[in-house]
Amino acid sequence: MNKSEFEQLIEKYQRGLLSGKEKELMDAWFDAMGRDEVKPLRTEAEREGLKRRVMAGVRRSRTSTPVRVWRIAASILLVAAASFAVWQYTTRPGDQPIPRELTASSEEGFVQKVLLDDGSLVWLKNNSSLTYPEKFTGKERRVALRGEALFEVAKDASHPFIIQCGELTTTVLGTSFNIKSSEKDIEVVVLTGKVSLTAQNDQQGIVVLPSEKAVYRKEMKQLAKVETQPEESVASVSGTEYDMNFNQTRMLDAIRRIEQKFNVAISLTDPSMNNCTITANLTDQSLKKTLDVITLTLHARYEVNGGVVTLTGTGCSE
Repeated sequence: MNKSEFEQLIEKYQRGLLSGKEKELMDAWFDAMGRDEVKPLRTEAEREGLKRRVMAGVRRSRTSTPVRVWRIAASILLVAAASFAVWQYTTRPGDQPIPRELTASSEEGFVQKVLLDDGSLVWLKNNSSLTYPEKFTGKERRVALRGEALFEVAKDASHPFIIQCGELTTTVLGTSFNIKSSEKDIEVVVLTGKVSLTAQNDQQGIVVLPSEKAVYRKEMKQLAKVETQPEESVASVSGTEYDMNFNQTRMLDAIRRIEQKFNVAISLTDPSMNNCTITANLTDQSLKKTLDVITLTLHARYEVNGGVVTLTGTGCSE
């Protein structure tokens, strides 16, 4: 592409006259500059600033020394093209961008609730932290835990949920359990479902069921299974909204608890539904499963739009 063609393309882009492949190409050039590893342009404002500087440089080429200005424009275009080529090579068609890693933490004596992208809930306890992706991609759902947390993992048989806690790896498909790591050991108390545990020096590992507990002794690097004491299960859910067992509970009260647990707002098209009652154990159930049971009870239907759930129905039969 010669100088005149490049200027015309820039001018058309600035005036919003480009469409189709030409606009896609220009967008890709500017975005590619933003992917430069030497000085990444992370915000939209930075990318727009670069676009304005390139356009201004082209306009100045008509009044400034043509050769010098064109060399500057050509060098910018060369960097953009090279960056875009590298990006195309490393991001093949069908690939998804690597999601951002986030970290949540809790303070001493407080429980911090973390709602993950797949609907799983994590209750962080006592100066603990969880590192997790903003969005789960690929065949596995991986997080890393330091300290103690109660997990309510959304069921997904095709995407195992894997927690790395020191030398211990916990793998589940959908279940609830508590992991507690201290200086001497790591304990896993299973409440529902089935949990597979492996360690760095024990890849065969063990499988732990409800009412069982696994203990990993760090110094001895030994993984063993023991019976859980009732008080341990109670302590595991203390300070959380894990218990969702309703017994002739007014729908108004049940809805408030569901809203608080899943960070949603539930709107009823017919307020009389608040006076219905529900008897169901929705403990360790996802938001979707919970809403399925609620709407079955109310003879209603639901729609989720972001963080708002709308229940449509005419009430209940007493």
